[in-house]
Amino acid sequence: MNAPGANDYRAKLFHLAELEARIRSLTLRQFTQQDVLLSCGGLTFDTRSRTAAVNGQTLTLTRKETGILGYLMVHQGSPVSQEALMDHVWDNSVDSFSNSIRVHISALRKKLRAMLGYDPIRNRIGEGYLMGGEEE
Repeated sequence: MNAPGANDYRAKLFHLAELEARIRSLTLRQFTQQDVLLSCGGLTFDTRSRTAAVNGQTLTLTRKETGILGYLMVHQGSPVSQEALMDHVWDNSVDSFSNSIRVHISALRKKLRAMLGYDPIRNRIGEGYLMGGEEE
């Protein structure tokens, strides 16, 4: 019998990668059960369908860009480190010294600037990326 609130149970031996995948899945469930539609200025992100729109117009994003945007929107107002993005958007195979995160962030920012007219993602030196409002 499962304890109240139990979402997952594993009786036999398992690989660490499986545990990490299960934890990641449970973490995402927690976020999607809260606010379904997140917004920042004219940008909206639907956590269930994992789609983004600017002023009602769908924004075409890659899977990684969607993951980055979703994670930043859920943590809006708080800086998100590259390590946190690696843990939640990438799998175990990402190299922590890779330029991959910066490349995907750059592409995402370019798309957001084109649609919004400004970049809602800010860099906080030593802290990470911050999803915020229009630049001052």
